[in-house]
Amino acid sequence: MSILAVCGAAIITAVMALLLRQKSPHSALLLSIASGTVIMLSLLRDIPDIITGVNALLGSAGIDGDDIILLFKIVGICFVTEFTCDCVSEAGLLSLSTNISFAGKILVLVTSLPMFERVISVIQELSG
Repeated sequence: MSILAVCGAAIITAVMALLLRQKSPHSALLLSIASGTVIMLSLLRDIPDIITGVNALLGSAGIDGDDIILLFKIVGICFVTEFTCDCVSEAGLLSLSTNISFAGKILVLVTSLPMFERVISVIQELSG
């Protein structure tokens, strides 16, 4: 999906949600979340191309495949966390949004521990 299609769908949804919000705020919220979800899911078809390109780039640099997988997991956690926080914030649940954000940060740290271990190991090897 091109950026023009994404922006066009977002603008149409925003106008519809603003008009709908006057009569049914709950329906406007559901429309907004559904539209965001459809846009995100439509972009999933581009993921194989991204993975192939990053694998080729990092593979030529001699970076381990496990590190690439780990990076994609971390980026995925960030995207899902941000999308969820935005949806929950739009619903007016700012405290829950903050908690989700914190949980995402903790999951990023936990997921990245193996990479930190490898970095520390390389530093120890280089320092003697």
